Amino acid sequence: MKLSTFCILCCLSAGLSQAATYVWSGAAGNGIYGNSNNWTVNGAPNGYYPQSNSDTAIIGENAGTITWSTGQSYFGATNTVQIDSGSTLLCTTEIGDLNVNSFTLKGNSQLIFESSNALGLGRDFTLNFGTFTAEEHGSWVATNLPSFWTNGKTVTFVGTLDMNNLSGSGTIELASIKSSQLGGNLNLDLSGLDITGNNQIQADVTQVTENDIIKVLINYETVPEPTTATLSLLGLGGLLLRRKRQ
Repeated sequence: MKLSTFCILCCLSAGLSQAATYVWSGAAGNGIYGNSNNWTVNGAPNGYYPQSNSDTAIIGENAGTITWSTGQSYFGATNTVQIDSGSTLLCTTEIGDLNVNSFTLKGNSQLIFESSNALGLGRDFTLNFGTFTAEEHGSWVATNLPSFWTNGKTVTFVGTLDMNNLSGSGTIELASIKSSQLGGNLNLDLSGLDITGNNQIQADVTQVTENDIIKVLINYETVPEPTTATLSLLGLGGLLLRRKRQ
């Protein structure tokens, strides 16, 4: 009997540790992350939902709001979570730690941390925004948290701003985070954001704190091209300079 129980536990452990890619289907119709009927692996449910450090979770476009909470077992244990445009992942808990290695935010997707009591970070993680524009970009919101246990963890921001269709000037808000933190302040590594400007566009990334909220912002401004009159004056100035030298 003891041997049988041991074997069963070993099999369960092996099953949970095996890497799998879970795709959100929403078939259960309740928007619950921890419902196995909402996920497929290789096109069919497998009786589980993403709950292993080796698992990948993919939430497709326009899936609405999906809720992940401590009411579900294995809260926060997933390797990578991808959220596509038009979808929102709401991580909400009465008390618990989130343990995810990376989130990929595509298009206009949202990642929200929310709690009526406390939410903690169990590890460092990466926020990957992919290639984004001023109109199409993901966002991370972690403001509605009475107790945010950041535990001195580091969040690394990665992504590339597409400069091709930018015009005028503006601000892109990638994150808004509660600044009152517990267990050691959060470290925001913004070095992975590629906002390399060109002759037409100047851009910079900044971290500001306003009303107890830390914001990660990208400010951009297009540089106006010289007008015909300006070019003419420059040409005339050059001509006069050459004559003076002669």
